[in-house]
Amino acid sequence: MKIAVLGAGAMGCLYGCYLSKKYDVLLVDTYAPQVEAINAKGVTITEMDGTDHHYAMKAALSGTCSEPADLLVVFVKSTATYAAIEANQGLIGPDTLVMTLQNGAGNDRDIAHFVPKENIVIGTSKHNSVGAGPAACRHTGSGETTLGTMAKDSDKDRKVAAILEDCGFEVTVSDDIQRIIWSKLFVNMSINTLSALLECRIGYMIENKYAWDFARRIIYEGVMVAEADGTYFDRREALESVRKVCEAVPNGYASMYQDRKNRRKTEIDKINGAVVEQAKLYGVPTPYNSLVVDLIHAVEGTYDDKPE
Repeated sequence: MKIAVLGAGAMGCLYGCYLSKKYDVLLVDTYAPQVEAINAKGVTITEMDGTDHHYAMKAALSGTCSEPADLLVVFVKSTATYAAIEANQGLIGPDTLVMTLQNGAGNDRDIAHFVPKENIVIGTSKHNSVGAGPAACRHTGSGETTLGTMAKDSDKDRKVAAILEDCGFEVTVSDDIQRIIWSKLFVNMSINTLSALLECRIGYMIENKYAWDFARRIIYEGVMVAEADGTYFDRREALESVRKVCEAVPNGYASMYQDRKNRRKTEIDKINGAVVEQAKLYGVPTPYNSLVVDLIHAVEGTYDDKPE
């Protein structure tokens, strides 16, 4: 079986390396120095116990591949999903399964412009990985990967689950994957966004009453939008699930915080921004989420603001 991982960042490298234990894996990325580093020296993953594990990996530049994969795993930033799939049609054949484990909402709909819905697998991951230089990352959190399908009558999620389990991943298949997607979105739209704005570690969110109160307002808006979209949550339970994430990794740093630190464009439009756009369809007010979207974009604008 041939597997391609689209996006050779920290999470793409983590999943790609683990899958390479049993399968032929190709990492694909737009960043030439990362591709060159992977081809020259492979990928090094520093595990949670501090040990380094080296994987001899292959990589290619985005848009240069012409041989379809059996499984394409998408780990590019959510804002780049459409463009990435469009540029890499050579990796997708009529029987290629495409799995998205990305943050945010709407990635499956972007992929569906190019791939039949019955071949699209949607998922979330409780693993966490951060970059540690070219062709290197630190595995900072682990947990289950939850999968579902875009088409209700498809069993492709179980086929992909078997592949992941073969490589040591803990996998759950869900018949209500939209509930899982929303649950992860609550985490990302609060922890990810506010830790980036405050430039703080994840645990600070529940240690500071002002930060936690703002997180609560953001999450409660998300719960109202989810309900309007057909997925019901008890808002207190949704808030508690986010609290547990903060308690589990108090000294961790969210990906959007890392984006701000490295002066990279964030995924805000596919996280809080996606909630705001969905809310418009149902007439649900989202003033707090709208505010943080604008604030994050304002932060991004400072990247090129150089004092005279």
